[in-house]
Amino acid sequence: MSLKQFFVGLTVVTAILSCKKDIKDLPQKPDDLQTTNYRVTFNINWNNTDYPTDYPSNAHFSKLIGWSHEPNTEFFKEGTLASEGIRQMAELGATNTLSDEINEKISTKEGLGLYVGSNLSTGVGQITIDVVVDKYHPSVTLATMLAPSPDWYLAVVNVNLLENNQFLSSKAIEGLVYDAGTDDGTTYTSPNANTYPRRAISYFVSAPLGNDTVISPAIATVTFTKL
Repeated sequence: MSLKQFFVGLTVVTAILSCKKDIKDLPQKPDDLQTTNYRVTFNINWNNTDYPTDYPSNAHFSKLIGWSHEPNTEFFKEGTLASEGIRQMAELGATNTLSDEINEKISTKEGLGLYVGSNLSTGVGQITIDVVVDKYHPSVTLATMLAPSPDWYLAVVNVNLLENNQFLSSKAIEGLVYDAGTDDGTTYTSPNANTYPRRAISYFVSAPLGNDTVISPAIATVTFTKL
């Protein structure tokens, strides 16, 4: 073996050993990138005893839709204008456009996951869906059209499941009713009346559901349980 061949071989062996060392010494997936799963349960009780005014014979809820995302996102936030996807969800129970909007936000790392769940064919019952969060996207927003209605929907918005850098084992909150600000109807079966210009998303506490201050009792309790 020539001296040149010896050094070439030595260089190759050194490179192989170096690669093995690099692979061995690569850091494990950091805690910040570990995901945590939650089961979210909407316990819904929109009934004709507690809410007798004009209670519709076909009360129901559309498919649940939402996402896990960065904390304090403006999307869906009370006081902001509804997107076209939120409008369609609130007025029609449609989810396609809203899914596209959420996926666009996920592509820019603002969100982690899109979730579309089941509907509820009556005003009373449960909708359950599983979601995934991480430390960069610890918050969850989920919504479903209260139907029939002009543009009202039941939602939990920007629920942060991370406290003191640890994910909660469980959390229970009230589901709130929102007005998308896109239709001027005042009761469940009002004819379509587009709001122009659109108003900001607001909490809905007016008749026929509330007393202009609060809806009582709450239409839904929403529970987040870590899996």
